[in-house]
Amino acid sequence: MTAAFDWEALSRRLEAAGAGLAALDRFDPTAQERLLAERAAALAAAGAAPEPAAPTGIEVLAFRCGGERYAFDSAWVARVLPALPLTALPGVPGVVAGIAMWEGEVLAVVDLRVLLALPLTELAEPGALIVLRGEANRFAVLADAIDGTRHFPHEHLGHDQPLLAGQDASWLLGVAPDRTALLDARRLLADAALTVNTDHQ
Repeated sequence: MTAAFDWEALSRRLEAAGAGLAALDRFDPTAQERLLAERAAALAAAGAAPEPAAPTGIEVLAFRCGGERYAFDSAWVARVLPALPLTALPGVPGVVAGIAMWEGEVLAVVDLRVLLALPLTELAEPGALIVLRGEANRFAVLADAIDGTRHFPHEHLGHDQPLLAGQDASWLLGVAPDRTALLDARRLLADAALTVNTDHQ
């Protein structure tokens, strides 16, 4: 029998990654490179051999949705949860699948299949929720399954794959060689259309 997915361990890993990344300017992808360069220069000036540069890039949470592979920068992921029962809300955009209750909190749940125009038949029962957190917004997105955390070097995130062809390319930050698409969690969280007032639900 397949072992149960360790949701708590994954959540702790994501929280630790988010705390580490908060020390850098997340909106400046060159911040880490500059820090390493400054450290190497200081060591050279002191007559010591600089340490090999650490691989640059970002840690992501990889997941599957609608038959495709996607990822979010771990800095924007607050938690990963098993699928929860959803309650539909009248009058909300079709991209909002409903709301879910978690530890007394009401979470709006976004269906990426609708947002990215993916085939709805590819996913009968979502297996997980990914909770994204920004400065002024917080919601969950549906996922088929969670693949875990990975490291994406910046130079491996090209834009030459046909994934999301015909869709709004601004949702996409890059595509890894294995066709995992890195989605722009910051833009998702800032989109007013994905903000659902749950105060009175």
